[in-house]
Amino acid sequence: MYMTTALTPQFADADMQGHVNFLAYSKWFDRVRTPIYRELDPTLNFNPHGMVVLKTEMTFLKEVSVTSDVQIRTWVSLLGNKSLEVTQDVWQEGVRRAVGKTIFCGFNFETHSSEPISDEFRAVFEKYRWDEHAN
Repeated sequence: MYMTTALTPQFADADMQGHVNFLAYSKWFDRVRTPIYRELDPTLNFNPHGMVVLKTEMTFLKEVSVTSDVQIRTWVSLLGNKSLEVTQDVWQEGVRRAVGKTIFCGFNFETHSSEPISDEFRAVFEKYRWDEHAN
């Protein structure tokens, strides 16, 4: 299943033509992942066990304007032993505008080393696991 979140683009996120700047997408993607973070740890403390970002990539398909809300879908596209990939896309007026992929790794903040994803975290991630290409 994927999670959908509606956001209103802010004028501060845009250039003088009203097109949203590429930096805004990273902020949006992180913001809409927060409910999942809260499922993992309601305090958002993540100590000692948590997740760290290893890689983020974005593909821009069509500009987003500040004239209407966007919908951001978020889902877990890959789930391994120590890492997972979260995919997110931005839709505006029924058109897919951008796709982002973020790879996270299980991490122990006391030892500063990677570790397998805990069973508790895995159960949360499984709820959001989805294959956009499966019918």
